[in-house]
Amino acid sequence: MMTPILYIIAILWIALGTFLIVFTDRTRDTLGRVFVVERIKALSLLPLVFGAVLIIGAFTSTDPFWFVFILGILGLSKGVYWVMAPSTQIKGLLEWWFSKATPETIRFWGLLAFVFGILLMACIK
Repeated sequence: MMTPILYIIAILWIALGTFLIVFTDRTRDTLGRVFVVERIKALSLLPLVFGAVLIIGAFTSTDPFWFVFILGILGLSKGVYWVMAPSTQIKGLLEWWFSKATPETIRFWGLLAFVFGILLMACIK
């Protein structure tokens, strides 16, 4: 049951990482329109759900339990941070990410997302 969902998450990470590496500015602009600070509390459900799915998936369908479990904990932590942190702090972070971070920084995080997607796909059985 969880295996197809984990494959979808892995493919999403691979796709997002690829877009961040190849189409850095366009992808950053698109994500900037999606992750608006005023909606960040509602959008915090995304990492919360992804984190919960990864944790459940770690217990049900993968061999290297710890890798998937840690990714799930990181996802839950990000979601909790987005819910609990002051809006000014989140606004500053998102403002930096979408307008001040260098393209090399964005590409690095894209590469990281790509690698995590590949590793997750490799771990799924």
